[in-house]
Amino acid sequence: ELFGSVEPILPSLWDDDIVVWVLGSGPYPPGVVALQELLDEASEELEPEDVWQPKDMKDTCLYIFTSGTTGLPKAACISHLKSIMCLSFYELVGASSQDVVYLALPLYHMAGSLLGIVGCIGIGATCVLKEKFSARQFWGDCHTEGVTVFQYIGELCRYLVNQPQHPREREHRLRLAVGSGLRPDVWRSFLQRFGPIRIVETYGLTEGNVTLFNYTG
Repeated sequence: ELFGSVEPILPSLWDDDIVVWVLGSGPYPPGVVALQELLDEASEELEPEDVWQPKDMKDTCLYIFTSGTTGLPKAACISHLKSIMCLSFYELVGASSQDVVYLALPLYHMAGSLLGIVGCIGIGATCVLKEKFSARQFWGDCHTEGVTVFQYIGELCRYLVNQPQHPREREHRLRLAVGSGLRPDVWRSFLQRFGPIRIVETYGLTEGNVTLFNYTG
């Protein structure tokens, strides 16, 4: 559904040797790779390892949207090595394969896709994907899905604190909240209202090479 936005600049992309992949039935102009047809034809068997194994782990694995901590919003290069390192994110904050992780972050950001989805794969945890965060539906979702871990960013916790009282806000299994941007006043209110939930505040940059974890609370 976004192909129309890219179509006018296809010639300039091809001038820079950028390959354009697209999902959906098409038709598409010559030179555009229609992935759905290839996926439908693909074998279930894995190719030999030397076909898909990167030659250098520092090569670009994917591009990911960054809001522009180091400038304007742009597509940042993420290496294979950095992607693989994200497998250990939830293990570092104390989650395990028994956890059910609630994820309502946009998947075009590193927090949602690499730390969230890849992090769940890394520990073998269940991931509950919410298309859009809803403070009104949050505690009901947690109760229904048996959520034990919540990954937040920015002001999501403030939205929860500012909501009217919910009948399920103390009837939950949530034990861990992890993310970035939780303010001290909201932190205190969150714990007082919703119970003894462990909070691990983290900080990292999509394009950086250092990550901070507040293990002590």
